[in-house]
Amino acid sequence: MKKKILFGVIVAGVLVGLVLGQIVFQFGFRQRFEIVSEAQIRVFYDVGETQELQQGNYLDWGAITSTDPQQRTLYVKNVGTVDVTLSFGYDPQSLPQDWSLTWDYDGTPLTQGTTIPVTITLTLPSTVSSGIYECNTGIQATPVQP
Repeated sequence: MKKKILFGVIVAGVLVGLVLGQIVFQFGFRQRFEIVSEAQIRVFYDVGETQELQQGNYLDWGAITSTDPQQRTLYVKNVGTVDVTLSFGYDPQSLPQDWSLTWDYDGTPLTQGTTIPVTITLTLPSTVSSGIYECNTGIQATPVQP
């Protein structure tokens, strides 16, 4: 009887060892995804589309000497393969809280190959400290849903 119990314990131990002691091989690999949007735009400083605002570059407002609202007109061209709507955004935490940036785009879809002017307005408070300020800004093109 003791031999049977001992034999059972040994068999159970061997089975547990086989289950827990298996050597496995893990095959790892990396994946890469390139996502290309059908919605694409280019932004220009001039109506003739000869001076392009490049991705990541500055839209430099120059020296501002008045607290009157400041405006800059850009020309946005739909170079994608679908009609788009545009949205404008900036990081409000990168500017003093009493400043604002707005634009006059009305939400009308921008058809393929079309260019429209958009005017960005910088509104400053009645008193502002001199200095150099920067903020991250973007124009997003979203495909028009059929």
